[in-house]
Parts: sequence; structure tokens; C-alpha cells
Amino acid sequence: MVSAVDPKNKTFTISGKEATRVFKVTNKTGIMKGAAAGTMKDIADNEEVSGAYWKNPDGTLEAKFVKLGPTEKKTASPAPKASTTPKS
Repeated sequence: MVSAVDPKNKTFTISGKEATRVFKVTNKTGIMKGAAAGTMKDIADNEEVSGAYWKNPDGTLEAKFVKLGPTEKKTASPAPKASTTPKS
């Protein structure tokens, strides 16, 4: 969940259970909002995000791609029941 956005510096912050991380958005960053392309302006406080990033040599985190909105939670479907009828 996004805890802060800095449009001037093109960064957003995610506060996690173990650490707070700041991600830089660049012209290489792909942003998706649902099925449509998004922009830095679409990233907002309390927005759920997922994605991937690079860790630069200087230690900064550069967003590779960002998907805005809730993550799709796939529910586990039960395994098919085994047939007890012998096959001939």
C-alpha cells in the first residue's frame, strides 16, 4: 500500500511490516491502472500496488513496472475427487 507520493521527485513510498521503501519512477517505468496504461499522477496515497523494481548501484530502488489496484487473489480450487469405480 502506498503511504506517500512525491510527484516533484517522481517517487512513491511503500511502508511494509519490516521496512519502508521509496521507489523512483522513470521514463522506463511501465504503469498499469487496471487494463489501461497509467501515469505517475495515478499513483495515490493508500493505493494498492504491485510490481517489480531494480536496485541501483547507489542503493536506490527504481520501479520497473507498477500495477495499480488490488492484486488478484486466486482462490484455490479443490482437487477433483478420485474415482472409486474400477476402470476396465
